[in-house]
Amino acid sequence: MVRENMPTMNLLTILLHLLATVCPSTSSISDSEICDEGHFKCNGSSVCVPQRQNCDAKFDCPDGSDEWNCADLPGATFWDHLFRKRPAAERDDQGHVDCAWRNFKSICACKGNDIFCQYKNISRVPALPSRNLMLLDLSGNPFTTLSESNLGKLPEVNTLVLQHCSINRIEKGTFDGLASTSTLYLSHNEIGELKEKLFPPQNKLKILVLSSNRLKTLPVNVFLNLAQLNELDLRSNSLTEVNALSLQPLVNLRTLYLNGNQLTTIKGSFPCLENMATLSLANNKLRDIPVNAFVNLPGLMYLFLSGNRLIKLRTGSFNNLDHLLALNLNENAIDEIEIEAFSPLVNLTSLDLKGNKFRKPDRTVLKSLGKLEYVYFDEFAMCLAARWVRVCEPKGDGISSLQHLLDNPILRASVWMMAVCACTGNILVLLGRLLARESNAVHSLYIRNLALSDLLMGLYLILIAAADIVYRGRYIDYEEIWRHSVTCNLCGFLSTLSCESSALILSLVTWDRFVSVTQPLARRQPSPRRATLHLVALWLASGIVAALPLTGASYFGNEFYGSNGVCLSLHIHDPFAKGWEYSAVMFILVNTVALVFIIYAYVRMLREIKISSVALRSTQESQERAVAQRFGVIVATDCLCWVPIIAVKLVALTAQR
Repeated sequence: MVRENMPTMNLLTILLHLLATVCPSTSSISDSEICDEGHFKCNGSSVCVPQRQNCDAKFDCPDGSDEWNCADLPGATFWDHLFRKRPAAERDDQGHVDCAWRNFKSICACKGNDIFCQYKNISRVPALPSRNLMLLDLSGNPFTTLSESNLGKLPEVNTLVLQHCSINRIEKGTFDGLASTSTLYLSHNEIGELKEKLFPPQNKLKILVLSSNRLKTLPVNVFLNLAQLNELDLRSNSLTEVNALSLQPLVNLRTLYLNGNQLTTIKGSFPCLENMATLSLANNKLRDIPVNAFVNLPGLMYLFLSGNRLIKLRTGSFNNLDHLLALNLNENAIDEIEIEAFSPLVNLTSLDLKGNKFRKPDRTVLKSLGKLEYVYFDEFAMCLAARWVRVCEPKGDGISSLQHLLDNPILRASVWMMAVCACTGNILVLLGRLLARESNAVHSLYIRNLALSDLLMGLYLILIAAADIVYRGRYIDYEEIWRHSVTCNLCGFLSTLSCESSALILSLVTWDRFVSVTQPLARRQPSPRRATLHLVALWLASGIVAALPLTGASYFGNEFYGSNGVCLSLHIHDPFAKGWEYSAVMFILVNTVALVFIIYAYVRMLREIKISSVALRSTQESQERAVAQRFGVIVATDCLCWVPIIAVKLVALTAQR
């Protein structure tokens, strides 16, 4: 047994030595040293924990402090508030509460100090108690036009809800009687215009919700007299611009939602609003953030610019935002970030950069963000640009992680098992076919070439598994070196050569059998020489297909095989990277054509055998059953190999569109 294992051990030693040429060794950090960049000191001990082990749901510090403060509170608070419950639903948890007014009789429902007149098909406010009314919900009634005649006799009410009322016009003087109202919901209507001086001077309005209407512009004096307003919700309208003069009266405004509009620029949009803390401009059409765009908002703490069309972040765009805590720039088209773009954001704790075009952020771009605690990228390898940040997402791509090339232990074991089985099994096939005498030399030649093709995949798996051992526990430090190494390109070449040659050789074998069965008299068995020429042509074609990405052509870029840690050209994580059409043709077109042909050929052969059989019925049924089983196994194994690859590639392409 020892002798039999020697060649395998020698091969592994050679492979590890080869890989060591592209992976410099590093020494581990001793407990007595100060934590290096990318490591974080545990609370109350000298243990240093790598960035990748913070907030990974595993306790690595003696006191578990690496799992403390893992919630990104600024972002969570924003989304919780943005998608808050409807006003009436906030009372649902109170259970049964008696009406605050004795002998209350109305078509409306009463609960405590709240009255609900939802979807009662009324166009005027019914008779209601005149005092101590906290909430009046008139949602779903066809008011259409709001005026003093149908709304002016409202009692004093703290919160008024007029959602889903088909309101398309609000006349002047409508809200003159709402002197005590602090919260007004006018969302989900058809309001296309707001008149100037709509709110009376004596109003106490603090929250105004105008979301999901049809507003295109904001008149200059529309918010006059709203000096006490704290929150203004204008999301999901059709605003193309915002004039600073419109917002100027809102001196106490703290929260402004402008997301989901048609804004193309924000130049000159914001007056001096020192109390503004939250601003959402998400899901608009902004292409640029001008210099000093937010200079009049010095108290801004949460800024959301996701879902726009930003291409470049320039120096000075975030001037005077030294109180900003959270910045969302995800889902844009950013491909360039100037070195000093984030310099003013000295107190930033959360930064989201997912869903952009850049792939290699400069390592100095984020250096000014000394208090950054949470950063979000598309790829875990980008965390190299933020080694001092405690939590960097993602921590892996499903295959690799910040720590390991093959992150999952089951995946790691499976790669080794398949590598050993592929190499051992195909070597035995090659030796057996070479040593044993074969009555059908052509068939034996096909089998040997198919075994050689599958052996290449086994060698690829051994190289990947060996690389995982070399980089174990510190993969992120050498991730870029590995992906651009000669060994990774060799792995990509071997896997592509194996896949394409297997598909072509299987198609050739199927064609040979197909013609022999369907035209047994019209075709002679090909000679070994002719079969060899066919195989040489197939290997040459496969080799050219696998080698073209290594020619340095600009179409393929420099990461065709190195786009991921396992050096596959499948391009799942970035399906539209350079050379994606080439990858799609290889894994979708070629494999699909080969699979369809093989299925068709074997179904046709089975039919021909059934028709041409002249043996006894019992013998015929037995033979047909045996042939059907053999053909079924061949087709099933082909489907199991190729269908998942084709499906995954198609899903990746369609999901990104």
